[in-house]
Amino acid sequence: MENDVFKINPDKQEAKSTYRRYTLFGQHDDIDMAGNPLTDDEKKCLAYIKGTDTEQYYLKIGLHGKVYNPIGLYSEGKSNKFLSKVGKQEYNFTKVNSKVFNMYLNFLRTKNLAWLNNAERELT
Repeated sequence: MENDVFKINPDKQEAKSTYRRYTLFGQHDDIDMAGNPLTDDEKKCLAYIKGTDTEQYYLKIGLHGKVYNPIGLYSEGKSNKFLSKVGKQEYNFTKVNSKVFNMYLNFLRTKNLAWLNNAERELT
């Protein structure tokens, strides 16, 4: 009878997914080895890496296909008040490849708009 009972292996560790959240330079809590600004606050997070064995890259991308610009002229995300009343967010995290992600991290670190434009070009 004891062989029929399911036993959980206590020695086996479950793999927990880890997050590395990135933000704009100047709003960061920490800096990684490459000099990119990290944050612990989910509200300040503009890009993140999720993964345990394989890494998945996510960026804030709008409904219109543009990457979020935190130093934008019109304080992006606040111009369309109708969407917030309906309950739909203007910018959501979308999975991207590592090349686009690294270009966006360069933009967050240097605040050079050329990196943002190159990241948007690679998306299409």
